[in-house]
Amino acid sequence: MRFVVVKRTIIVGYSPGEKYLARILRNEPVDFERIAEEISESSTMSSGDVIGVLRQLEKVLTLHILDGTTVKLGALGTFYSVVNATACATKEEVTASTIKRVWVSFRPSVAFSKRLKDTKTHIMDLDIKGLQLGDDPVPTP
Repeated sequence: MRFVVVKRTIIVGYSPGEKYLARILRNEPVDFERIAEEISESSTMSSGDVIGVLRQLEKVLTLHILDGTTVKLGALGTFYSVVNATACATKEEVTASTIKRVWVSFRPSVAFSKRLKDTKTHIMDLDIKGLQLGDDPVPTP
């Protein structure tokens, strides 16, 4: 993974102030077609076959998550739905309107977590080298 160093103003905690921290330098997102192409290159399936399987996975995964079912995807990990709700004094006060937010969470498998932990990291220097124009006017030839 590639990281960049960013400067942030921290306003909470025991040591607020300007701090530096690492942030992931993300690549462009990968879409279904690219994933399908990469899978087809390392298997006997065509890109179209893989896209069909991925679309079905997307559909089935969505149906199970919306039903509140936890989905385990092998060495990848587990997807499950989570809610944030308002606490009520009595059982009768709890309704669907007390649910403030619903989202999907992902817990990587033990094997995937180990790979993440062992991932090599590289700090990238994004300082621009070369001519730097300041506030001074550019001289004319």
